Amino acid sequence: MRNDRLRHALLLSLIAAIGSALTMNGAVAAPYRQIAVLLLIIPLISTLGTRIEQPATRRLFRWSMALAGAFLGLALVQSMPLSSGSLAHPVWDQLSDLGIATQRTISVAPSTTLSGIPALILPFCVFAAMLLLCQDKRTALLAWKALAVLGLLLTALSAFLELAFPEITFFSRFEVGRGAFNGVFVNRNTTAAFLGLTAFATAAWVTLPRRDTTPETVAERFDWGRIILAALMFLVLIALITTRSRAGVTLALICVTLAMAMVVALRPDYSRQHVRRLSVRAKVFLTLGSGVALFIAFGEPVVSRIAVTSDDGRLCVWMATLQMIEERPILGWGFGTFADVFPQFRDPDCLGTHGAWTRAHNSHLEFLAGMGLMGGLLWLIALIVLVHTLLSGVQMRRSLQAIPVLSLGALAFVLLHSVLDFPLQIPGVALYFAALMGAGCAVSILTRSAKTIRRRPLPKTIYGK
Repeated sequence: MRNDRLRHALLLSLIAAIGSALTMNGAVAAPYRQIAVLLLIIPLISTLGTRIEQPATRRLFRWSMALAGAFLGLALVQSMPLSSGSLAHPVWDQLSDLGIATQRTISVAPSTTLSGIPALILPFCVFAAMLLLCQDKRTALLAWKALAVLGLLLTALSAFLELAFPEITFFSRFEVGRGAFNGVFVNRNTTAAFLGLTAFATAAWVTLPRRDTTPETVAERFDWGRIILAALMFLVLIALITTRSRAGVTLALICVTLAMAMVVALRPDYSRQHVRRLSVRAKVFLTLGSGVALFIAFGEPVVSRIAVTSDDGRLCVWMATLQMIEERPILGWGFGTFADVFPQFRDPDCLGTHGAWTRAHNSHLEFLAGMGLMGGLLWLIALIVLVHTLLSGVQMRRSLQAIPVLSLGALAFVLLHSVLDFPLQIPGVALYFAALMGAGCAVSILTRSAKTIRRRPLPKTIYGK
């Protein structure tokens, strides 16, 4: 019991630290980035003392730590001085020819690469910590629900700031109420990414069965808790739409709707009598229709922005980023150096000469440009491990099946959104996403330990009594 309380305390402190990173504008700028790292260090280090009880947890923990170590090693190699100049970027030789003392590195901005290591490694550490802390059903459910509550609280805080204090500056130099619904973030696309993840977390909670899930108990009692959660999820989706983020809103609604339809198609039929007469196909179409109706009824802000917004130059940036990848495909230009490298590849005929592009607005391309194909291979391995674990959870889980299904939906949403924006390049959003994936994978690999089996009394019907 004491160990359980300690584990729960560590879990909640870790989630609180993630919440602080999100609250501080996603911890994108100093000094909030450094504060977020310091707040995360204590719960992460404390988690290392947690005993691994399940073989599946040990395997997945080792995978996550191995990948974190590989990414760390690659970033260090990119930023460390090399004795041989064959792998180093040619710019250092050019500076040496001009009489400027330099140290040859793969990265064109080694200090930038070094400073970006925490943002690269911490999500893996959070994922691994969630695995260690969520080795039983009770703690795993607590983690998922706590993350959903965190998302709902920050959504409520964002709405409160927008309505009551629109002119306040909240951990940034921009006013909260400028432009569309931004909340605690500055960028509408970042807000949409976070609200989308909150919608997935809340949706899984809504669809979890009650402990006494039987046809009789479901028919006898009205589940007010589920109704309230569904209403909160609806409000989150409305807040999502008010961000007017074209990619964020559209992709989130599509992925949430499809994931919910999958949950409906796979779940056992414990509905009320008049609903139970509906076929699975009818329920799936009803779920899909609800998502379409929501967008038709409330999606006018997004539709109007799609209609009036012209090309914003992203295609030109992507083409330039592809040229960056083509020039240094294996080792890249250095993690986090896009803003330093992009100007020499910028096409003035396509983008003009005004404005600075510090992001590629495609995290996949920007990551390949910075880390090269070696980093891309590591990222692909991480994705395969994650998808395999969640798919196994969909096949093996029964009462908790909604969590791996909605986790897959959240993963698809973030991957697709990253094609057009940069949600995972916001530290707070990346940490929240990593925690959700960690909780989802922890649920997927749950197994009943001998300790749990001994504590559960055998039914008397076995003895014929």
